Parts: sequence; structure tokens; C-alpha cells
Amino acid sequence: NDKNLEKPNFEGAKYVCNPPLRPQEDVDFLWEAIQNGWILAVSSDHCAVIGGFAIAKHKGINDFSKIPPGAPGVQDRLHMIWTYGVEKGRISRTKFVGVCCTTPAKICGIYPQKGEIAVGSDADVVIFDPDYKGVFSVETSLHDTDYNAFEGFEQIGRAEKVFLRGSLVAENGKFLGKEGQGQQAMAKPYGLCYCGFKE
Repeated sequence: NDKNLEKPNFEGAKYVCNPPLRPQEDVDFLWEAIQNGWILAVSSDHCAVIGGFAIAKHKGINDFSKIPPGAPGVQDRLHMIWTYGVEKGRISRTKFVGVCCTTPAKICGIYPQKGEIAVGSDADVVIFDPDYKGVFSVETSLHDTDYNAFEGFEQIGRAEKVFLRGSLVAENGKFLGKEGQGQQAMAKPYGLCYCGFKE
């Protein structure tokens, strides 16, 4: 929440992002909206600024308006939603899969190629360990930056194994894939976000 912006010794600059962080009551309402189906998907606009905290964010040390907005987040999104959603009783496991996997694929027009485990789908699978206990940290992060926006936060659960089209590409926080192994998923026109625009 927006209390992170008040951290001393310029640490609050790590949390300058767009949209800006909000008060806790807004955060609580967002969880309620996910549970009630008013929010269908949860994503991250991973925006780790070049130069990280030490260089880029410090450009605004004397002028707040010069702090480049952005924060790393894509690696931690799934784990944050599990830890602070499912483990805190805010959303169900089924809702977790829906907002993180199935519905985003439908919205983007790449379902059932993505977002489903079925014959003919891509076999993109996460084996999730709900019993893992840890702490979010830049030390365990694969983000190419010098800080983690969730540094010191409790983490429960993690992606134990990640398969991309059936091939193991990550295990226990270590990337095992190869450069160029990914493929662009071509969206079909008229995914959920285009429902009103069919000709």
C-alpha cells in the first residue's frame, strides 16, 4: 500500500510507480472485487527501470518529480497472489487459477492454446508447492535490477517446476530454459476484450 512511499532514507522511491500505490482500504476492496468476480484478471506491468534503485531512482533524490516510475514484479506476481490472496483466505484456489491463468488467456484471445490443460493445448504447466516458506528478496530474484519491491515480505508457496510447451524451463527458482525457446502466442481476434466488436 501507499505507506511504502513513506519509508526513510529515500527507500520510498522504490515504490514510485504508475498507477501509484493506494491506501490499505483500496487494497482490501481490490481483493473483495477479485473474490466477487468484478475483477477478472490480475497481471503485472513489470517495469524495472534501467539503472535500478542505485542509479535511476536516485535521479530524483533532490526532486521527487525526477524519480522514474516503475517497479519489478512479474516474477513475484503469482507468489504474491497466492501468499496474500489464497493463504490469507481472501480468494479460493480456483479463483487464483482463474485470475492468473485461464481468464487472462481468454481475454487475450489465446485460449485454449494457453490457459488450459487439455489435449491440443500448449502444455504450459506450473507445478506449485503450496508448502514452501520463504521471503521475497533481491537475492533470490531473477529480475535484472538491484532491488525487489517486495523485499522482506513473507512468501508462502512457489512455482516448483515450470514447463513451457512440455519442456522444463524452471525449477525451484532457477531458470533452466534456453534463449529463444519462447514463442509468440498469436491472439485470435475477438477474445473477451473484443466481444462487442465482432463484425
